Amino acid sequence: MAEQLLTGPVRESAREPARRRLPAGAVFGASFAVLLTLLLVRDTGVFTMHVAERGDSAANSIIVAQAKHFRLLVGNYSRIGFSHPGPAFFYVFALGEWLGYDVLGALPSPYNGQWLAALALNAALVAAALTILWTWSRSWRAWLWAAAAALAFLGTHDNVLTSTWMPFVYVAPFLLFLTAAASVAAGRTAHLWLLALAGGLLVHGHAEFLLLFVPATALAVLAALRYGRPRPPFVARHWPAAGAVVALFLLPMVLNLVLHWPGEYGKYLGYGGHHASSHGLGADLRYFGWFWLPQPLLGVLLAVAGPAAGLLLARRQPYGESRRFLTAGVGTVALAGLLFAGYVVRGIDVLLPYVGYFFWAAPLLLLMLLVTGAAGLLPRGRPGTVLPVVALAAALVFAGVSPAVPSTPEHLRAGPGVIRAVAAYGRGRPAVLSLDHDSWPEMTALLIDGERAGQRVCVRDRSWQFIVTSQMVCGAREIETGVPVTLATQPGGELVSVSFGGRVMSLPTGSD
Repeated sequence: MAEQLLTGPVRESAREPARRRLPAGAVFGASFAVLLTLLLVRDTGVFTMHVAERGDSAANSIIVAQAKHFRLLVGNYSRIGFSHPGPAFFYVFALGEWLGYDVLGALPSPYNGQWLAALALNAALVAAALTILWTWSRSWRAWLWAAAAALAFLGTHDNVLTSTWMPFVYVAPFLLFLTAAASVAAGRTAHLWLLALAGGLLVHGHAEFLLLFVPATALAVLAALRYGRPRPPFVARHWPAAGAVVALFLLPMVLNLVLHWPGEYGKYLGYGGHHASSHGLGADLRYFGWFWLPQPLLGVLLAVAGPAAGLLLARRQPYGESRRFLTAGVGTVALAGLLFAGYVVRGIDVLLPYVGYFFWAAPLLLLMLLVTGAAGLLPRGRPGTVLPVVALAAALVFAGVSPAVPSTPEHLRAGPGVIRAVAAYGRGRPAVLSLDHDSWPEMTALLIDGERAGQRVCVRDRSWQFIVTSQMVCGAREIETGVPVTLATQPGGELVSVSFGGRVMSLPTGSD
Protein backbone atom coordinates (compact mmCIF):
# COMPACT_ATOMS: atom_id res chain seq x y z
CA MET A 1 0.00 0.00 0.00
CA ALA A 2 2.75 2.48 0.96
CA GLU A 3 4.62 1.60 -2.20
CA GLN A 4 1.54 2.23 -4.33
CA LEU A 5 1.06 5.65 -2.74
CA LEU A 6 4.52 6.53 -3.99
CA THR A 7 4.40 4.86 -7.39
CA GLY A 8 0.87 3.97 -8.38
CA PRO A 9 0.09 1.32 -10.96
CA VAL A 10 2.82 0.98 -13.57
CA ARG A 11 1.47 0.01 -16.98
CA GLU A 12 4.28 -1.07 -19.24
CA SER A 13 3.72 -0.90 -22.97
CA ALA A 14 4.18 -4.01 -25.01
CA ARG A 15 7.50 -2.77 -26.32
CA GLU A 16 8.90 -1.70 -22.95
CA PRO A 17 11.20 -4.28 -21.40
CA ALA A 18 10.42 -5.44 -17.88
CA ARG A 19 12.82 -3.87 -15.36
CA ARG A 20 13.80 -4.91 -11.90
CA ARG A 21 11.70 -2.76 -9.62
CA LEU A 22 13.56 -1.10 -6.76
CA PRO A 23 11.08 0.14 -4.13
CA ALA A 24 10.41 3.86 -4.46
CA GLY A 25 10.86 4.16 -0.70
CA ALA A 26 14.44 2.96 -1.05
CA VAL A 27 15.10 5.50 -3.81
CA PHE A 28 13.67 8.25 -1.62
CA GLY A 29 15.72 7.11 1.38
CA ALA A 30 18.96 7.02 -0.60
CA SER A 31 18.28 10.41 -2.19
CA PHE A 32 17.39 11.97 1.15
CA ALA A 33 20.45 10.53 2.90
CA VAL A 34 22.85 11.78 0.22
CA LEU A 35 21.31 15.25 0.08
CA LEU A 36 21.07 15.74 3.83
CA THR A 37 24.62 14.48 4.36
CA LEU A 38 25.90 16.93 1.75
CA LEU A 39 24.00 19.84 3.30
CA LEU A 40 25.21 19.02 6.80
CA VAL A 41 28.81 18.60 5.67
CA ARG A 42 28.68 22.00 3.98
CA ASP A 43 26.79 23.70 6.83
CA THR A 44 28.63 22.35 9.86
CA GLY A 45 27.83 25.61 11.63
CA VAL A 46 24.44 24.14 12.46
CA PHE A 47 26.24 22.04 15.09
CA THR A 48 29.05 24.42 16.06
CA MET A 49 27.94 28.06 15.73
CA HIS A 50 25.94 29.75 18.48
CA VAL A 51 23.58 31.85 16.37
CA ALA A 52 21.93 34.90 17.94
CA GLU A 53 19.71 35.69 14.98
CA ARG A 54 18.75 39.15 13.75
CA GLY A 55 16.59 40.67 11.03
CA ASP A 56 14.13 38.37 9.28
CA SER A 57 15.53 35.32 11.06
CA ALA A 58 14.77 36.88 14.44
CA ALA A 59 11.33 38.00 13.25
CA ASN A 60 10.63 34.41 12.25
CA SER A 61 11.86 33.19 15.63
CA ILE A 62 9.22 35.34 17.30
CA ILE A 63 6.46 33.38 15.56
CA VAL A 64 8.33 30.08 15.94
CA ALA A 65 8.02 30.68 19.69
CA GLN A 66 4.27 30.94 19.19
CA ALA A 67 4.25 27.75 17.12
CA LYS A 68 5.98 25.87 19.95
CA HIS A 69 2.88 26.58 22.04
CA PHE A 70 0.48 25.82 19.14
CA ARG A 71 -0.73 29.42 19.03
CA LEU A 72 0.44 30.35 15.54
CA LEU A 73 -2.21 30.55 12.79
CA VAL A 74 -0.49 32.74 10.17
CA GLY A 75 2.84 32.84 8.40
CA ASN A 76 5.76 35.25 8.20
CA TYR A 77 5.36 38.96 7.64
CA SER A 78 5.30 40.59 4.21
CA ARG A 79 6.97 43.90 3.50
CA ILE A 80 3.59 44.91 2.03
CA GLY A 81 2.24 44.96 5.58
CA PHE A 82 0.43 41.67 6.21
CA SER A 83 1.15 38.12 7.33
CA HIS A 84 1.32 35.36 4.74
CA PRO A 85 -1.47 32.75 4.83
CA GLY A 86 -0.23 29.90 7.00
CA PRO A 87 2.22 28.66 9.64
CA ALA A 88 3.32 25.28 8.20
CA PHE A 89 7.01 26.10 7.78
CA PHE A 90 7.17 27.55 11.28
CA TYR A 91 5.74 24.45 12.89
CA VAL A 92 8.50 22.50 11.12
CA PHE A 93 11.07 24.99 12.44
CA ALA A 94 9.50 24.81 15.90
CA LEU A 95 9.82 21.02 15.85
CA GLY A 96 13.52 21.33 15.01
CA GLU A 97 14.10 23.88 17.75
CA TRP A 98 12.15 21.88 20.33
CA LEU A 99 13.76 18.54 19.52
CA GLY A 100 17.32 19.61 18.71
CA TYR A 101 17.75 22.30 21.37
CA ASP A 102 15.10 22.01 24.08
CA VAL A 103 14.90 18.21 24.39
CA LEU A 104 18.20 16.77 23.17
CA GLY A 105 20.42 19.77 23.89
CA ALA A 106 22.48 18.77 20.87
CA LEU A 107 22.62 22.22 19.28
CA PRO A 108 24.28 25.39 20.53
CA SER A 109 21.28 27.74 20.16
CA PRO A 110 17.52 27.59 19.50
CA TYR A 111 17.93 28.98 15.98
CA ASN A 112 20.21 26.08 15.07
CA GLY A 113 17.25 23.74 15.53
CA GLN A 114 15.30 25.77 12.99
CA TRP A 115 18.28 25.69 10.66
CA LEU A 116 18.59 21.90 10.95
CA ALA A 117 14.86 21.48 10.34
CA ALA A 118 15.12 23.58 7.16
CA LEU A 119 18.00 21.45 5.85
CA ALA A 120 16.08 18.23 6.54
CA LEU A 121 12.86 19.55 4.98
CA ASN A 122 14.62 20.74 1.83
CA ALA A 123 16.48 17.44 1.47
CA ALA A 124 13.20 15.52 1.82
CA LEU A 125 11.35 17.66 -0.73
CA VAL A 126 14.09 17.41 -3.37
CA ALA A 127 14.43 13.67 -2.68
CA ALA A 128 10.68 13.29 -3.25
CA ALA A 129 10.99 15.07 -6.61
CA LEU A 130 13.84 12.76 -7.64
CA THR A 131 11.78 9.77 -6.55
CA ILE A 132 8.89 10.85 -8.77
CA LEU A 133 11.29 10.98 -11.72
CA TRP A 134 12.48 7.48 -10.80
CA THR A 135 8.96 6.05 -10.76
CA TRP A 136 8.48 7.12 -14.36
CA SER A 137 11.86 6.13 -15.78
CA ARG A 138 12.73 3.04 -13.67
CA SER A 139 16.24 3.67 -14.94
CA TRP A 140 19.30 4.20 -12.80
CA ARG A 141 20.94 6.05 -15.67
CA ALA A 142 18.10 8.57 -15.83
CA TRP A 143 18.04 8.99 -12.04
CA LEU A 144 21.81 9.51 -11.87
CA TRP A 145 21.67 12.16 -14.57
CA ALA A 146 18.78 13.93 -12.84
CA ALA A 147 20.54 13.84 -9.47
CA ALA A 148 23.74 15.18 -11.04
CA ALA A 149 21.78 18.02 -12.65
CA ALA A 150 20.17 18.90 -9.31
CA LEU A 151 23.51 18.95 -7.51
CA ALA A 152 25.14 21.04 -10.22
CA PHE A 153 22.29 23.52 -9.98
CA LEU A 154 22.66 23.58 -6.19
CA GLY A 155 26.34 24.42 -6.56
CA THR A 156 25.67 27.41 -8.82
CA HIS A 157 22.81 29.09 -6.90
CA ASP A 158 23.52 30.60 -3.51
CA ASN A 159 21.81 29.10 -0.44
CA VAL A 160 19.01 27.39 -2.41
CA LEU A 161 18.66 24.55 0.12
CA THR A 162 20.67 25.78 3.09
CA SER A 163 19.08 29.02 4.25
CA THR A 164 16.08 29.63 6.51
CA TRP A 165 15.34 32.92 4.74
CA MET A 166 11.89 32.41 3.28
CA PRO A 167 12.65 33.41 -0.34
CA PHE A 168 15.09 30.47 -0.43
CA VAL A 169 12.81 28.14 1.53
CA TYR A 170 10.17 28.23 -1.24
CA VAL A 171 12.48 26.73 -3.88
CA ALA A 172 12.36 23.07 -2.78
CA PRO A 173 8.56 22.88 -2.30
CA PHE A 174 8.02 24.59 -5.66
CA LEU A 175 10.27 21.99 -7.29
CA LEU A 176 8.25 19.16 -5.75
CA PHE A 177 4.99 20.92 -6.63
CA LEU A 178 5.90 21.21 -10.31
CA THR A 179 7.24 17.64 -10.45
CA ALA A 180 4.17 16.18 -8.77
CA ALA A 181 1.88 18.28 -10.98
CA ALA A 182 3.57 16.84 -14.06
CA SER A 183 3.24 13.31 -12.71
CA VAL A 184 -0.46 13.66 -11.86
CA ALA A 185 -1.20 15.38 -15.18
CA ALA A 186 0.48 12.43 -16.90
CA GLY A 187 -1.94 10.10 -15.12
CA ARG A 188 -0.27 8.98 -11.92
CA THR A 189 -2.83 10.03 -9.31
CA ALA A 190 -0.83 8.21 -6.64
CA HIS A 191 1.19 11.42 -6.45
CA LEU A 192 -1.82 13.60 -5.67
CA TRP A 193 -0.87 13.66 -1.99
CA LEU A 194 2.60 14.96 -2.85
CA LEU A 195 1.01 17.63 -5.04
CA ALA A 196 -1.22 18.59 -2.09
CA LEU A 197 1.72 18.56 0.33
CA ALA A 198 3.93 20.81 -1.77
CA GLY A 199 1.01 23.05 -2.73
CA GLY A 200 -0.02 23.38 0.91
CA LEU A 201 3.48 24.42 1.95
CA LEU A 202 3.58 27.02 -0.80
CA VAL A 203 0.15 28.44 -0.01
CA HIS A 204 1.13 28.77 3.64
CA GLY A 205 4.40 30.37 2.65
CA HIS A 206 3.35 33.25 0.40
CA ALA A 207 0.12 34.95 -0.64
CA GLU A 208 0.95 34.79 -4.34
CA PHE A 209 0.94 30.98 -4.26
CA LEU A 210 -2.57 31.15 -2.81
CA LEU A 211 -3.72 33.73 -5.35
CA LEU A 212 -2.06 32.43 -8.50
CA PHE A 213 0.46 29.64 -8.81
CA VAL A 214 -1.14 26.80 -6.86
CA PRO A 215 -4.79 27.16 -7.96
CA ALA A 216 -3.91 27.83 -11.60
CA THR A 217 -1.59 24.82 -11.77
CA ALA A 218 -4.06 22.59 -9.91
CA LEU A 219 -6.81 23.52 -12.38
CA ALA A 220 -4.50 22.69 -15.29
CA VAL A 221 -3.68 19.32 -13.71
CA LEU A 222 -7.37 18.50 -13.21
CA ALA A 223 -8.09 19.50 -16.80
CA ALA A 224 -5.33 17.18 -18.00
CA LEU A 225 -6.81 14.31 -15.96
CA ARG A 226 -10.28 14.99 -17.33
CA TYR A 227 -9.54 15.66 -20.97
CA GLY A 228 -6.12 14.09 -21.55
CA ARG A 229 -5.65 11.08 -23.81
CA PRO A 230 -5.36 8.33 -22.87
CA ARG A 231 -7.61 8.85 -19.85
CA PRO A 232 -5.92 7.48 -16.69
CA PRO A 233 -7.88 4.99 -14.60
CA PHE A 234 -9.71 6.40 -11.60
CA VAL A 235 -8.13 5.03 -8.41
CA ALA A 236 -10.43 5.91 -5.52
CA ARG A 237 -7.89 5.40 -2.73
CA HIS A 238 -5.56 8.12 -4.07
CA TRP A 239 -8.00 10.97 -3.52
CA PRO A 240 -8.71 10.64 0.23
CA ALA A 241 -5.02 10.83 1.06
CA ALA A 242 -4.71 14.06 -0.93
CA GLY A 243 -7.89 15.38 0.65
CA ALA A 244 -6.54 14.70 4.14
CA VAL A 245 -3.37 16.65 3.34
CA VAL A 246 -5.40 19.57 1.99
CA ALA A 247 -7.61 19.53 5.10
CA LEU A 248 -4.54 19.63 7.35
CA PHE A 249 -3.21 22.74 5.63
CA LEU A 250 -6.64 24.38 5.58
CA LEU A 251 -7.17 23.93 9.33
CA PRO A 252 -5.07 26.84 10.67
CA MET A 253 -6.19 29.11 7.83
CA VAL A 254 -9.86 28.44 8.56
CA LEU A 255 -9.31 28.81 12.31
CA ASN A 256 -7.61 32.15 11.80
CA LEU A 257 -10.45 33.28 9.55
CA VAL A 258 -13.06 32.30 12.14
CA LEU A 259 -11.22 33.71 15.14
CA HIS A 260 -9.96 36.92 13.51
CA TRP A 261 -12.45 37.65 10.77
CA PRO A 262 -11.69 38.63 8.03
CA GLY A 263 -8.03 37.99 8.83
CA GLU A 264 -5.56 39.00 6.16
CA TYR A 265 -7.66 38.01 3.16
CA GLY A 266 -8.85 41.49 2.26
CA LYS A 267 -5.20 42.53 2.03
CA TYR A 268 -4.44 39.49 -0.15
CA LEU A 269 -7.18 40.38 -2.62
CA GLY A 270 -5.74 43.85 -3.05
CA TYR A 271 -2.16 42.62 -3.26
CA GLY A 272 -1.84 42.06 -7.00
CA GLY A 273 -4.49 44.39 -8.34
CA HIS A 274 -2.78 47.68 -7.58
CA HIS A 275 0.75 46.48 -8.35
CA ALA A 276 0.44 46.64 -12.13
CA SER A 277 3.84 46.89 -13.72
CA SER A 278 5.39 50.29 -14.05
CA HIS A 279 8.85 48.89 -14.65
CA GLY A 280 8.58 48.75 -18.44
CA LEU A 281 8.78 45.79 -20.81
CA GLY A 282 12.57 45.78 -20.91
CA ALA A 283 12.91 45.61 -17.14
CA ASP A 284 10.28 42.87 -16.93
CA LEU A 285 12.06 40.78 -19.58
CA ARG A 286 15.44 41.23 -17.90
CA TYR A 287 13.98 40.22 -14.54
CA PHE A 288 12.22 37.18 -16.02
CA GLY A 289 15.28 36.08 -18.02
CA TRP A 290 17.68 36.38 -15.08
CA PHE A 291 16.04 33.41 -13.34
CA TRP A 292 16.85 31.22 -16.32
CA LEU A 293 20.40 32.42 -16.96
CA PRO A 294 22.64 35.15 -15.52
CA GLN A 295 22.53 36.76 -19.00
CA PRO A 296 18.86 37.82 -19.06
CA LEU A 297 18.46 37.98 -22.85
CA LEU A 298 19.82 34.46 -23.23
CA GLY A 299 17.59 33.48 -20.33
CA VAL A 300 14.49 34.64 -22.19
CA LEU A 301 15.60 32.61 -25.21
CA LEU A 302 16.17 29.57 -22.99
CA ALA A 303 12.69 29.96 -21.52
CA VAL A 304 11.35 29.38 -25.05
CA ALA A 305 13.95 27.02 -26.51
CA GLY A 306 14.22 24.79 -23.42
CA PRO A 307 10.59 23.58 -23.41
CA ALA A 308 10.71 23.23 -27.20
CA ALA A 309 13.76 20.95 -26.89
CA GLY A 310 11.96 19.01 -24.19
CA LEU A 311 8.98 18.38 -26.47
CA LEU A 312 11.31 17.15 -29.21
CA LEU A 313 12.97 14.78 -26.75
CA ALA A 314 9.56 13.57 -25.62
CA ARG A 315 8.54 12.67 -29.18
CA ARG A 316 11.64 10.52 -29.51
CA GLN A 317 11.18 8.54 -26.30
CA PRO A 318 10.87 4.82 -27.05
CA TYR A 319 8.16 4.12 -24.45
CA GLY A 320 4.72 5.61 -24.00
CA GLU A 321 5.05 6.38 -20.30
CA SER A 322 8.33 8.23 -20.80
CA ARG A 323 6.79 10.31 -23.58
CA ARG A 324 3.72 11.13 -21.52
CA PHE A 325 5.59 12.22 -18.40
CA LEU A 326 8.21 14.22 -20.27
CA THR A 327 5.49 16.01 -22.24
CA ALA A 328 3.55 16.78 -19.04
CA GLY A 329 6.72 17.96 -17.31
CA VAL A 330 7.64 20.34 -20.10
CA GLY A 331 4.07 21.62 -20.17
CA THR A 332 4.14 22.22 -16.42
CA VAL A 333 7.39 24.21 -16.69
CA ALA A 334 5.95 26.23 -19.56
CA LEU A 335 2.80 26.98 -17.54
CA ALA A 336 4.92 28.01 -14.55
CA GLY A 337 6.86 30.35 -16.85
CA LEU A 338 3.67 31.98 -18.13
CA LEU A 339 2.34 32.40 -14.60
CA PHE A 340 5.65 33.85 -13.43
CA ALA A 341 5.68 36.29 -16.35
CA GLY A 342 2.21 37.45 -15.33
CA TYR A 343 3.36 37.75 -11.72
CA VAL A 344 6.32 39.90 -12.78
CA VAL A 345 4.06 42.25 -14.71
CA ARG A 346 1.06 42.38 -12.37
CA GLY A 347 2.12 41.15 -8.95
CA ILE A 348 5.55 42.60 -8.14
CA ASP A 349 5.74 46.27 -7.25
CA VAL A 350 9.54 46.49 -7.10
CA LEU A 351 11.64 43.99 -9.06
CA LEU A 352 13.79 42.82 -6.16
CA PRO A 353 15.62 39.59 -7.07
CA TYR A 354 14.64 37.69 -3.92
CA VAL A 355 10.93 37.99 -4.72
CA GLY A 356 11.37 35.50 -7.54
CA TYR A 357 13.93 33.10 -6.06
CA PHE A 358 11.29 30.36 -5.83
CA PHE A 359 11.08 30.28 -9.64
CA TRP A 360 14.56 28.78 -9.87
CA ALA A 361 12.72 25.50 -9.39
CA ALA A 362 11.29 25.75 -12.93
CA PRO A 363 14.60 25.82 -14.86
CA LEU A 364 15.93 23.20 -12.43
CA LEU A 365 13.05 20.84 -13.23
CA LEU A 366 13.45 21.53 -16.95
CA LEU A 367 17.15 20.65 -16.70
CA MET A 368 16.32 17.42 -14.86
CA LEU A 369 13.70 16.53 -17.47
CA LEU A 370 16.06 17.23 -20.37
CA VAL A 371 18.85 15.06 -19.01
CA THR A 372 16.35 12.32 -18.10
CA GLY A 373 14.90 12.39 -21.59
CA ALA A 374 18.33 12.41 -23.20
CA ALA A 375 19.36 9.45 -21.05
CA GLY A 376 16.48 7.44 -22.50
CA LEU A 377 17.95 7.89 -25.97
CA LEU A 378 21.53 6.90 -25.13
CA PRO A 379 22.68 3.47 -26.31
CA ARG A 380 22.82 0.79 -23.68
CA GLY A 381 26.13 -0.69 -22.66
CA ARG A 382 29.14 0.24 -20.58
CA PRO A 383 29.56 3.90 -21.68
CA GLY A 384 25.89 4.61 -20.97
CA THR A 385 26.33 3.21 -17.45
CA VAL A 386 29.68 4.77 -16.59
CA LEU A 387 28.96 8.31 -17.79
CA PRO A 388 26.10 9.10 -15.38
CA VAL A 389 28.10 7.68 -12.46
CA VAL A 390 30.99 9.97 -13.37
CA ALA A 391 28.58 12.90 -13.80
CA LEU A 392 27.03 12.33 -10.36
CA ALA A 393 30.45 12.00 -8.72
CA ALA A 394 31.63 15.22 -10.37
CA ALA A 395 28.43 17.03 -9.31
CA LEU A 396 28.88 15.83 -5.73
CA VAL A 397 32.44 17.13 -5.67
CA PHE A 398 31.37 20.42 -7.21
CA ALA A 399 28.55 20.93 -4.69
CA GLY A 400 30.93 19.83 -1.95
CA VAL A 401 33.37 22.66 -2.68
CA SER A 402 31.17 25.37 -4.19
CA PRO A 403 31.00 28.54 -2.06
CA ALA A 404 27.35 28.92 -3.13
CA VAL A 405 26.13 26.03 -0.96
CA PRO A 406 26.90 27.01 2.67
CA SER A 407 24.67 29.65 4.25
CA THR A 408 25.59 32.37 6.73
CA PRO A 409 22.71 33.10 9.11
CA GLU A 410 21.79 36.67 10.01
CA HIS A 411 23.65 37.03 13.27
CA LEU A 412 24.00 39.54 16.10
CA ARG A 413 26.61 38.10 18.41
CA ALA A 414 26.27 40.89 20.99
CA GLY A 415 22.50 40.58 21.34
CA PRO A 416 22.29 38.36 24.44
CA GLY A 417 24.94 40.47 26.19
CA VAL A 418 23.00 43.66 25.46
CA ILE A 419 19.90 42.07 26.97
CA ARG A 420 21.84 41.22 30.13
CA ALA A 421 22.93 44.84 30.38
CA VAL A 422 19.36 46.04 29.93
CA ALA A 423 18.11 43.59 32.56
CA ALA A 424 20.71 44.80 35.08
CA TYR A 425 19.94 48.41 34.33
CA GLY A 426 16.15 48.10 34.31
CA ARG A 427 15.92 46.01 37.48
CA GLY A 428 13.00 43.93 36.31
CA ARG A 429 11.12 46.63 34.43
CA PRO A 430 10.22 46.16 30.74
CA ALA A 431 12.45 47.82 28.16
CA VAL A 432 10.32 50.11 25.97
CA LEU A 433 12.13 50.29 22.65
CA SER A 434 12.09 53.24 20.24
CA LEU A 435 14.17 53.09 17.06
CA ASP A 436 14.94 54.63 13.73
CA HIS A 437 13.79 52.66 10.69
CA ASP A 438 17.19 51.27 9.70
CA SER A 439 17.64 49.67 13.11
CA TRP A 440 14.77 47.19 12.66
CA PRO A 441 17.08 44.12 12.18
CA GLU A 442 18.65 44.80 15.59
CA MET A 443 15.19 45.41 17.03
CA THR A 444 13.97 41.92 16.11
CA ALA A 445 17.17 40.44 17.54
CA LEU A 446 16.71 42.17 20.89
CA LEU A 447 13.05 41.20 21.07
CA ILE A 448 13.70 37.47 20.67
CA ASP A 449 16.83 37.60 22.87
CA GLY A 450 14.80 39.26 25.58
CA GLU A 451 12.00 36.71 25.23
CA ARG A 452 14.44 33.84 25.72
CA ALA A 453 16.22 35.52 28.64
CA GLY A 454 13.01 36.40 30.48
CA GLN A 455 13.60 40.15 30.08
CA ARG A 456 10.59 41.90 28.60
CA VAL A 457 11.54 44.02 25.58
CA CYS A 458 8.72 45.59 23.60
CA VAL A 459 8.33 48.14 20.81
CA ARG A 460 6.71 51.45 21.59
CA ASP A 461 5.56 52.21 18.02
CA ARG A 462 2.60 50.01 17.01
CA SER A 463 3.44 50.41 13.32
CA TRP A 464 6.04 47.64 13.77
CA GLN A 465 3.33 45.13 14.69
CA PHE A 466 3.23 43.57 11.21
CA ILE A 467 6.83 42.39 11.73
CA VAL A 468 6.98 41.66 15.45
CA THR A 469 3.32 40.64 16.15
CA SER A 470 1.05 42.27 18.71
CA GLN A 471 2.66 40.44 21.63
CA MET A 472 5.88 42.40 21.13
CA VAL A 473 4.18 45.81 21.09
CA CYS A 474 4.18 47.65 24.43
CA GLY A 475 0.96 48.09 26.32
CA ALA A 476 -0.02 51.38 27.96
CA ARG A 477 1.07 50.17 31.40
CA GLU A 478 4.49 49.07 30.08
CA ILE A 479 5.04 52.44 28.43
CA GLU A 480 4.22 54.16 31.71
CA THR A 481 6.38 52.04 34.01
CA GLY A 482 9.09 50.67 31.72
CA VAL A 483 12.63 51.81 30.98
CA PRO A 484 12.68 53.89 27.78
CA VAL A 485 15.33 52.60 25.42
CA THR A 486 16.46 54.18 22.14
CA LEU A 487 18.06 52.19 19.33
CA ALA A 488 19.79 54.27 16.66
CA THR A 489 23.00 54.72 14.71
CA GLN A 490 24.33 57.44 17.05
CA PRO A 491 23.86 58.20 20.77
CA GLY A 492 22.08 61.40 21.71
CA GLY A 493 21.75 63.57 24.85
CA GLU A 494 22.81 62.61 28.34
CA LEU A 495 22.51 58.86 27.94
CA VAL A 496 24.01 55.60 29.06
CA SER A 497 24.94 53.89 25.79
CA VAL A 498 25.76 50.35 24.74
CA SER A 499 27.30 49.97 21.28
CA PHE A 500 26.80 46.81 19.23
CA GLY A 501 26.35 45.69 15.63
CA GLY A 502 26.75 49.20 14.22
CA ARG A 503 23.97 50.47 16.49
CA VAL A 504 23.80 52.20 19.84
CA MET A 505 21.27 51.34 22.54
CA SER A 506 20.74 54.35 24.74
CA LEU A 507 19.08 54.57 28.15
CA PRO A 508 18.35 57.87 29.93
CA THR A 509 20.58 58.43 32.93
CA GLY A 510 17.63 59.13 35.21
CA SER A 511 15.78 55.90 34.45
CA ASP A 512 17.46 53.89 37.17
